[in-house]
Parts: sequence; C-alpha cells; structure tokens
Amino acid sequence: MRHFVQNPAADQGVRVSLRILATTDLHMNILPYDYHADRSVSGWGLSRTAQLIDAARDEVSNVILLDNGDSLYGSALGERLPSVARGAVHPMIRAMNHLNYDAMNLGNHDFDQGQDAVFQAIQGASFPVLTANAKLPEAAGTTGIAPYVLLPRQVEDDQGGVQTLTIGVIGFLPPNSLHQAQIGTTDILASARHFVPQMRAQGADVIIALAHSGLGAQDHSHDMENVLHPLSNVPGIDALIGGHAHQIFPENGAEVDGFLNGVPTVVPGFWGSHLGIIDLSITGHDGQWAVCHGSARLRSVSDGFSEHAPAKRSFEALFADLHNSTRAAMQARVGETVQPLNNYFTLAGADSATRLVQHAMLDHARLCQEVMGLTDIPVLAAGAAFKSGGFGGPDYYTALPAGVMTQRSLADLYMFPNSFALVKVTGEFLRNWLERSCSIFNQVSPGHKAVQLKDDGVPGYIHESVLGLTYQVDLSQPARFTPSGALRFADAGRITSLCHNGRAVQDDDQFLLATTDYRVLGGGNYPIPAPEDILPVAPIEIRELLMDYVANQDRIAFDANPIWKFQPIEGASIWFRSSPMGRDVVEEYPWLRLSELDPCDARGFTCYELTL
Repeated sequence: MRHFVQNPAADQGVRVSLRILATTDLHMNILPYDYHADRSVSGWGLSRTAQLIDAARDEVSNVILLDNGDSLYGSALGERLPSVARGAVHPMIRAMNHLNYDAMNLGNHDFDQGQDAVFQAIQGASFPVLTANAKLPEAAGTTGIAPYVLLPRQVEDDQGGVQTLTIGVIGFLPPNSLHQAQIGTTDILASARHFVPQMRAQGADVIIALAHSGLGAQDHSHDMENVLHPLSNVPGIDALIGGHAHQIFPENGAEVDGFLNGVPTVVPGFWGSHLGIIDLSITGHDGQWAVCHGSARLRSVSDGFSEHAPAKRSFEALFADLHNSTRAAMQARVGETVQPLNNYFTLAGADSATRLVQHAMLDHARLCQEVMGLTDIPVLAAGAAFKSGGFGGPDYYTALPAGVMTQRSLADLYMFPNSFALVKVTGEFLRNWLERSCSIFNQVSPGHKAVQLKDDGVPGYIHESVLGLTYQVDLSQPARFTPSGALRFADAGRITSLCHNGRAVQDDDQFLLATTDYRVLGGGNYPIPAPEDILPVAPIEIRELLMDYVANQDRIAFDANPIWKFQPIEGASIWFRSSPMGRDVVEEYPWLRLSELDPCDARGFTCYELTL
C-alpha cells in the first residue's frame, strides 16, 4: 500500500502539514524578458514566479522551496556571465538566496560551461546543492555538492505545537548527459535504490526526489533519460518533482490527479512558467512519522500576476546592470541575410531558420571531412527548431527579417551551448533516425480531416530534419517509436522516398552526419551511434560555428525548398498550432496547402489546417 491511501489508524497521532514548492528548468530566466526579441514577456521569469512563491508561503505554516536543475545557463542573460567579475555570486544563485531556497538539484545544462564553472557558480549558495547519480571528481566534495541532504525543520502541528521533522531531499540528472563536462553518470533508479534506504536509516521522516527527468514510459530501461514513472515505484519516495523535458504535470483540466503510482508529483514547466505545489499530511506517533495524505498541483505565472508586486520590483533592482549589459551586447552586428528566416511551420517541413543553422553545420563538417581525408563520403546535417511554440506560447518561434543579423539573431536561431559532433552513419541508421523524428506525429487514416498533428504535451523540438536528403513522411502508417522515443513497432515505417541527390538511399550507404553532442549521446531518445563511428573533431559550439559562418558570408541566401513533405493521403488533412504571425509568411512556402481553422484559440495560437 502506498503512503497516500488514507490510513485511519495513522490519524490517531499528531499531524503536520508540509507544503513543498518547486521550480525547474529556469535556464537563467530571472526576469520576464525575451532578449531575442528585445521585449518584456508575461509567461515566464523567476521574478514572476516569486509572486506565486510569496502567496503560497502565506497560505500555510510549514513550507520548503526547492529547485530541480538547469537553472544556471540557457538564456542570453546567462551567456553574459563570462564577463561577470570572478568571486561575484552567480546571478541565479543570488536570486535563489534572495528567495530563501532550501535546496537545489543540478541538471545537465548546469554543466554546459564545464565542471569548474559549476563548482564556482554554487560557491555563493546559502542552500545545499545536490546530485546523486553524477560521478563527480573527488575535488567536488569541497564544493558542497552532495547526493542528498537531510533538513531538520521545526514545524507546527495541527494542535499548535512544535515538532521536529527531518526532510530528506535527493537529486538526480539524466544519465549520459555530461559528456561535455567529462563526467560519468549512473542509472537514476539504481542510484535511488542505493541512497533512499540510506536516507531512511539516517533519520529521514519524509523523502522528496528532485529528478531532472521527464515522465517517460512506465517500464524502466537502463540509463533511461525520462524516468519519472518507474522512479515513482521506488519504495520510500514520498514526493516527486520532475523537469528536463519542459513538460507540465498535472496539466490544467486534464484527467490526471497529480499522482504517479500513488506518489504526489509535479513537473512545473520551464523558465519559471509554473510553480509546483505538493501538500503532504504527515502523522507522527511514538517518534515515527508517515505520510498519510498528499496532493499535487501547479500554479501558472499568468494567474493573478501584478506588475507592481514587491517581488518584481526587488528583482528588477538586483539585476538591472546585468539586464542592461545583456541587451547592449545582443545588438552587435554579425552579418546580413537577404531573405527572412522563420520557423512557424517547422512541423510541416517549412523552416528557413533551422535551415541556416544546418548550412553552417554542413560547412563546418566539410572542413572536418577534408582534414580527415573522407571527401568520398557525402556530408549531411541534422537540425531541430528549439523555439517551436508549445508551452512557450504563440510568440515562441524564431522570426528574423531580411537585413542585418546581430548577436541577438544568432541567439534566437540557436539557444543552447551544444557542441558540434560528426558521425559516420549508414542509410539504415539514418532511416531509423528519421523514424524517431517523425514519431511525434499522430497517425492519420484516409478520409479523416482535421486530425491533430501532434498531442499538445509532445515537444516540437524533438522533430529533426536532415539537410542533404529528401524524403516523405507517410502519416497513414503507425510510428515506429512512441513520442517519448520507446520502440513500439520495430517493422513500422513512415519514411518513404528517401533520397540523396535524387538517388534512393540504400541501407548500406555511408554518410557523415553533422549533429550535436547531445544527440550522439541519445538525447531525445534518438538512436545512439557506436563509439567508433563518432569521429574525433576539435570541440566547438554550434553557436560559434554559426557565428563564423554568418560573418564569413557576403550576404546569407539559400534555397529554402523543402527537405521533406508529408505523403499525400486521400481525403485527409491535419491541423497544428502556430503563431498568428505565420499567416504573413505563408507565401514563402508555396507548396504548403494551408488554411486557418481558428484564427486565435484560447492560448493565442492560430490553428492551421494542412491538406495532405
């Protein structure tokens, strides 16, 4: 029996209510500002989340505040940090100290600037920093990073008395995600089964798992990236906080109750878009405590936000200098583009913004190819649109006008500090790669109209295209993989007419695929190449090679004809959400047979219908 089935016998003891507040995937979005578009926003920013934190604390007596990782880097504000004086407190740590966080988990992107940068960043933290499954060097012990922490807290019980409750908090990050920082990892479930009993033996009355991991499949596999479902079955975990995949759980109005296998669970979005709230009712008898009730929910920053709240004003004052210097740096000129670049219709195969990134990767791959003496093998480039709407809202797309390109433009095109990788692949491997890409789409039968292209909870950035190939996607066929990447039907296939330079790709054909370190390690549950097929290249970030490419071109101009299209299905159509601004660029993609189903839905998106 799980802890959270009501136990009348437990009601005989003293009762304590504990509220757990959680953020995740803040990615240095301290202020509600989009530095790519140079404008204020309403849907994210820790200064907005702070108002929800203040309100949630005021409602109850016993509260702890936790963060679930990927907080230190990931926005233009974070990219300004190399110029911050040595010894200064990292801005996100300063913000968390300001809000009196009780503990913080580390995520994979917290290591994007290397392990030394992480160790330096957390030095100013006034709270414990955790990771249980990263194999940190021995020197990391001096930084204060620990697998878990036991927090003794004086709490008020239901009779107005004071009790001592020991709250255990443990942190996990995705396995195989710290290659760039040269840090190994262990399986999350194996780590949990090792440490959770230790925490109980050392006196933890309640155990909260901070798992920088998405919901994932029900069944566990070794080194699983998104593991919340199987992790919730580990005995001894009383509350679970997820992240990493930028998901929202429980969703507003969805038929879910905030539990995974009986454990209260929240996944509070990203960038401070939501605050996770778990309320536990804990009974104590003869010095023993047990959780007898629990609930889990999210609050959105868009609910009841005030522009004049003290939390917002204090954050603006704390970070005004960094905010202003970031805006100034983003205005530096890099190059010029002849054509507008946008990705409003990336899910329909029309994406000039991602195409530019792929051209830059292809250019760099050819330099590597020449050095390695592999000029007889064709080169390809894989890429995905990071900004693709979803929970980021209808403005969360890339759209650059023709003309001058600045640092802001490049940051808009490629947000994360992923590194370039070059892999030797076969035609069979490529086909499987593309099958994973198009597995986010729903199946469509002939004669069925207005079928939703993908479910709302499935991130669009999982989908990739490969420059250098042409192909079609047959939605009438079942997907080989689930949207989360688990193998569903090994013999299923949606990729048709796969060609290179007009010639059908054979299974044993060889190619060089330019991609990222994130993908070659299985990020997004993409196929993992054999170690010997990952070619040794000098380390360089995608953003750096993109800047070099744009700066070295006279003026950016390229053919934006489609890499791929949906295969026609008689009498069928699909619909998807995108920005209302998409209607202004439809003529740039004449092959799309688009119409509008709903010019503005409840979330501000336009719903477009595409005839197949």
